[in-house]
Amino acid sequence: MAGDFLGRDAAGHLLSDEFALEVARGSFPGITHVNKFGRSTNVDSGVVTDIWDGANATDDVDIWVAPTQARIHTIASTSASDDGDPAGVGARTIRVYYLPDWNTREATEDITLNGVNGVVMSAAAVIIHRMVVLTKGATSVNVGVITATAAVDGTVTAQINAGQGQTQMAIYGVPSVQSAYLTSYYVSMLRASGATAGVDVALLANPEPDAELLNFLVKHTQAIISAGSSYLLHRFMPYNKLAGPLILKLEATSTVNDLDVSGGFDAIIVDN
Repeated sequence: MAGDFLGRDAAGHLLSDEFALEVARGSFPGITHVNKFGRSTNVDSGVVTDIWDGANATDDVDIWVAPTQARIHTIASTSASDDGDPAGVGARTIRVYYLPDWNTREATEDITLNGVNGVVMSAAAVIIHRMVVLTKGATSVNVGVITATAAVDGTVTAQINAGQGQTQMAIYGVPSVQSAYLTSYYVSMLRASGATAGVDVALLANPEPDAELLNFLVKHTQAIISAGSSYLLHRFMPYNKLAGPLILKLEATSTVNDLDVSGGFDAIIVDN
């Protein structure tokens, strides 16, 4: 199917939903997409928390930290069952999605796990924003927690929690050679019982990750309350264009302790 970035066919007709389908199919050179989602199971009262796998009751890492520069990462599990050679009953191989630097498109590397023994990636990364289990055994998609730890910094850039099969981090890096066109983002909360809970959510962007990693601009905010709606979706129309280099992330602040918050964003990624 022929078309262009605006979603028109060869006759100039707008394709709307068909355009989104064709982007997902890879029909437009230089245009890809991302559906980024995350979950934090331990958002506490008044504590700003990134929506990512490390914000749980065990690890309790509220703020995700990027490597201070391009770092080699070591991939390891907390369980010996996550092993590719000899084949274990958990995760055996994973795929790591990363940016080698802030001027290069996303790359991937497949890793054969070695249980609790670390496997060193062959390339350095300024950000790892996704890891996915490729092959597994019969017991679980991954028995232990699989982490990517940056050399020198010693910080965890990405992790797959036990039994999840992939990262759940509402965090994404865009290199300088691309732009992100945000189409929507969403947030929800799970509160089984107790007092009414509220959550403030911010969509944040760092437009200078090649210069500094700590300061983020607010691009949009929402709030939800368990006594009313526990899910909100915001659509950008027209799309919100954010040029790379860029780190995008979702952040939540709760009015109660131990809140389970999920959220994510959708974007079309276009080569400059």
